[in-house]
Amino acid sequence: MAEQVITLTTDFGWTELPAAMRGVILQTAPEGTTVVDINHDIPPHSIIQGAYAMLTVCPIYRGAIHVGVVDPGVGTKRRAVVLETEGGLIVGPDNGLFAPLAHRLGLKRAVAITNGKYWRVPVSATFHGRDIFAPVAADLASGVSLDQIGTPVNNLETLPAFEVRDTPHEIQASVINIDPFGNLVVSIPAALVVDMLESGERLQFRIGGRKAFAHPVSAYGEIAGKSFGVIANSADFLEIAVHRGSAQERLGARVGDPVSLRK
Repeated sequence: MAEQVITLTTDFGWTELPAAMRGVILQTAPEGTTVVDINHDIPPHSIIQGAYAMLTVCPIYRGAIHVGVVDPGVGTKRRAVVLETEGGLIVGPDNGLFAPLAHRLGLKRAVAITNGKYWRVPVSATFHGRDIFAPVAADLASGVSLDQIGTPVNNLETLPAFEVRDTPHEIQASVINIDPFGNLVVSIPAALVVDMLESGERLQFRIGGRKAFAHPVSAYGEIAGKSFGVIANSADFLEIAVHRGSAQERLGARVGDPVSLRK
């Protein structure tokens, strides 16, 4: 990218909080820096859905600085980090929020944000997005090195919901997102089940203890009546849907629920 881009993803809603972060960034970042709001409607405290949003959009902005703040542990001893990847920098809390994105972009190294010189003072115990993550992102855009920001770390937090277990009889995963239509995004990459999707044969799945059946489809409109369909979504994850209805309501599903798909 010709100019520096800083992206923001939070669970703050469209309140004054994201605007405060943008203001802090624009005070320090180089002239011409663009701040892109990816999503501020992440459900409160939903690290899993925040991770999904960042994973699906941030790679488009290759070389950008990505700030993510879904931070139930704000003000505690949870670690603040900057991750350097092949596709850009990631700034925010070390609580698993960045694990899928860092894996996708190719993690190179990580540092804990320990140098208070680059923080906004005084630091609020409730708003590290404004007082730590935004100013650090702006300073990184201005050329400050990771070595100046803090100290190296190796043991980053993971996010088990994105893990997939492929057994001889079934694939075990989790619900990682529920979109506004009630479609259930599952942590199974579509590439892992391409043969199952192309077969057209009915599949058995279980979500949160409820068993149901679904037919592979290539479009929502192919889902017949009140039946369930399984489709590869735009982010190349498996999605369980009903046509003009809500799979979430039909199944009583929640983000983080375990999912099993019979082969």
